[in-house]
Amino acid sequence: MVADCIGAMFEGMSVVRQKQLLDIVEQKIEKARKIQKETGAKPASVHGLPFTDDTAMAHSVAASLVEKNEFDARDMAFKFGSEFKKEPDRGYGGNVIHVLEAFENQAVEDVYKPAREQFDGSGSYGNGGAMRVAPVPLFTYFDNDLSKLKDTSGAVTRLTHTHPQAVHGAALQALAVDQALRLSQDKELDTIKFLDELISKMKLIEEEGSQNNEHSDDAGPPQKKIPPKRLLDAEPNPYCAKLEKIKELALKDDLKASEVEECLGNDVSALGSVPAAVLAFVRQATRVEPGLEERSRLSRVVLYAVTLGGDTDTIATMAAAMAGAAWGLEEVPEAWMYYCEGSGRAEELAEGLYSRGVSESDSPKS
Repeated sequence: MVADCIGAMFEGMSVVRQKQLLDIVEQKIEKARKIQKETGAKPASVHGLPFTDDTAMAHSVAASLVEKNEFDARDMAFKFGSEFKKEPDRGYGGNVIHVLEAFENQAVEDVYKPAREQFDGSGSYGNGGAMRVAPVPLFTYFDNDLSKLKDTSGAVTRLTHTHPQAVHGAALQALAVDQALRLSQDKELDTIKFLDELISKMKLIEEEGSQNNEHSDDAGPPQKKIPPKRLLDAEPNPYCAKLEKIKELALKDDLKASEVEECLGNDVSALGSVPAAVLAFVRQATRVEPGLEERSRLSRVVLYAVTLGGDTDTIATMAAAMAGAAWGLEEVPEAWMYYCEGSGRAEELAEGLYSRGVSESDSPKS
């Protein structure tokens, strides 16, 4: 939620300078909170930072899972539609709007049909599934069942995005959050091991998709203007190829945002954004970018993700979900929680997800 609110201020910018980002975050959020604490009055120039469709849809995913205690496609679809109808100006993508409008009709028999019909039947390959899928690994954590995690993340995604790249991207995001949840709190992240585990899981998913003839080599008709096709996008297992590339980029001393964009992407497609989010998490987990030395690990992840440019709110949101799973609420700056819209609802839903797991497990995570 906080990453969404902060990233949204820079969405669509091809270049986001770290100094520019820090000046805004420090002045608009952190200094303002300090003044508010000292004087008891919120500065007149400060307004809460609004969240986007990323957080709105993630809230709906979490709320449906908590209320139903299982994945219920109709309930989740109707929650998406209701949330959109209530607040349609959250930045929803132009094409997904038609799907969400269909969900407003609770008489619709097949809630997956509107998404399947998008783009002449190829389905959207955007990152809308990945951006909202984080509650799924939180929900399935205590089940210790990767098949359930993969199936649920796929089902959640296909409500609006049916192209294999979108489904596989959401699976990668869900797997990364799940792995982050299981990291040891007293050990530094082993970047190569973390990525190798993701590669082994994604290889099965991507190869299964190819065997099932899921038009994985067909990007479908134009969906939204994105950069020219990158070299790694054409690999037989493109997510695995990008994860292999992240091993190199994560440990590189002088890594420019332009190189990340060229290799991994920073656009609205799942394939062009989820790998960048993974990079932001693993890179900032084990190193400190100059200028971010005094920051918590989670805030470093968020700020670094935003400097990658492009679809800044979604890339930062996905990276922050991994960081939050790894290190917890303690690493979220208090001023961010205070000024970013939706923190109360996010905490309420997180408690609901955790309580569900604890009640069904005799061995909760320490």
